[in-house]
Amino acid sequence: MFSWEVKNLVLNWTEKYRPKKLSEIIGNEKAVSQLKTWADEWEKSLTPVKKAVILSGKPGVGKTSAALALANEHGWPVIELNASDVRNASRIESIVVPSATNETFSSDGRFLPSNKGGRKLILFDEADNLYESSAGEKTDSEYTDRGGKKALIETIKISKQPIILIVNDYYALTKGSGSLLKEICLNIKFYNVQSNQIIELLKDICKKENINIHPNVIKTIAEKNNGDIRSAINDLQAICIGKRIVDIRDIDAIGFRNREREIFDFLRELFRSKDLKNLRRRLSELDEPPDNLIMWLDENLPYQYLESRDTASAYDFISKADIFLDRIYRRQQFDLMSYAAELMCCGIAISKSRYYPIVKYNFPFWLSEMKRSKQSREIRDSLCYKIGNMLHVSKNKVVEIIFPYFKYIFKNNYTFAKEMVKEMGLTEGEILLLVDNSQDLAEKLLSQEVEREEKKLIQPLEEKDKIEREEEDKRKQMRLLDF
Repeated sequence: MFSWEVKNLVLNWTEKYRPKKLSEIIGNEKAVSQLKTWADEWEKSLTPVKKAVILSGKPGVGKTSAALALANEHGWPVIELNASDVRNASRIESIVVPSATNETFSSDGRFLPSNKGGRKLILFDEADNLYESSAGEKTDSEYTDRGGKKALIETIKISKQPIILIVNDYYALTKGSGSLLKEICLNIKFYNVQSNQIIELLKDICKKENINIHPNVIKTIAEKNNGDIRSAINDLQAICIGKRIVDIRDIDAIGFRNREREIFDFLRELFRSKDLKNLRRRLSELDEPPDNLIMWLDENLPYQYLESRDTASAYDFISKADIFLDRIYRRQQFDLMSYAAELMCCGIAISKSRYYPIVKYNFPFWLSEMKRSKQSREIRDSLCYKIGNMLHVSKNKVVEIIFPYFKYIFKNNYTFAKEMVKEMGLTEGEILLLVDNSQDLAEKLLSQEVEREEKKLIQPLEEKDKIEREEEDKRKQMRLLDF
């Protein structure tokens, strides 16, 4: 079972160990203090000058955790929204405005007015993804994103409830028609958390999970993630799954997860953006060959694009890129590689007629199957190489023609199998492959080989003893009675 499959079966540690109180937030003490002061004003039945707060900072530094911990401390129900689902004016007016202007209810269903503590927190995640189209852009579709920022500003002005906007890019939210947000919102900046603070957190998690982990593993994880708490915890969980003892050799497992996270970030930006210049830059920074990237796109495109014409257009670009890739490898024209990559990525970006909600991206099925069968393929190749040497043919010829017949004879003719094990020096894995994992037959053949090896070791010893006895007899001095 793969690590990403296992993680779906257990509780994600980022949720399991998410802070319940503001005092449990690590790092960013100043930001936490500002947030608490702002919330206290709401709690005193006062309407603050700044009704909304913008929590800005890089991913994984504790913005969402701080907002949820704040709501938990004050007993505020949370209405959590995502900019990918509520992007335009009509959606904000139909969903966000009622939440911001209406009163709330207690846990037992009783009406609670605002002046009696009936607060609720409106948490608007990824608010920097609100897109404001230009004045010349057509807006007759119900899916257009025009007016999203303006509607958000009007909502904040009339709100009777605290609002928190969470952004990675403060400038993206406040540029253009969003500039008024600078005046009506309190901006609280979250910074990267120090490595030593992350180390202490990871140690505490390992202690609670009863895992004995090498200190250098924790240190490497903390330093590798550059202040990103969420990624550090995810890396720790990926390394520790199914183990009680983690040593320094297990640190190699992080490399793959980081690459996986990088491609997920790229896909998220590709499917949500039409900025081709930025996409080309991100593509050049991506550590993923185009022949792998095309599989990621092929796997996730049907889940992301819901309009059939968008999907068809995107697949048309992918098919053209695939033709380029085939020509590149057949004719060794590697100078075409950049064209193939840009064709598939930029083509997909411009194929969408509207913006779609974020979905969970999947690892390419073909790559996962190849990874799963890697060991068996290596054993098969080793076996075919041995057969090729014995028959004086190439390994590829053995794979294409000889191997199926060799395997059939080996499995059904014990005498032949015994001779081949002896002649070719087959390993346990190679024997199991030839007998379709029949453990009994494999053990029987291996026991014959072990006996043969033992005889080879015993026979020289017996010969040596015989020679030594003969020499000893010759050295004996003859006595008179011997005549």
